[in-house]
Amino acid sequence: MTDGVRSLNELDFSALCRRRGLPEPDRQVVVSRPGGRAYLDVRWRRWRVVVEVDGVGHLQPDRWIDDSLRHNEIALSGEIVLRVPSLGLRLDPGRHLDAVERALRNRGWTPHA
Repeated sequence: MTDGVRSLNELDFSALCRRRGLPEPDRQVVVSRPGGRAYLDVRWRRWRVVVEVDGVGHLQPDRWIDDSLRHNEIALSGEIVLRVPSLGLRLDPGRHLDAVERALRNRGWTPHA
């Protein structure tokens, strides 16, 4: 893929963020956590906002549990963690991007005039 994107869902999310005028995030960021390393799909380090774009594979019980544990560790470190299901992104992208924008604004981001 491109720009660190590892799935079509993440690529679609990136395009929607650009169209929305959101700042460019880092992608597939490696972080250390108890039990090893984790990869974050999308992270705005400056504003401490993380978005995980979840495809259908994330509904498998073992994956879901691991995602929850990773989410909790990241949140406990002070970052906002938002989960965006790929189906939700396709059916109602505006509501998911509203939440992302709200998280960024809550952390101090302001769009360029």
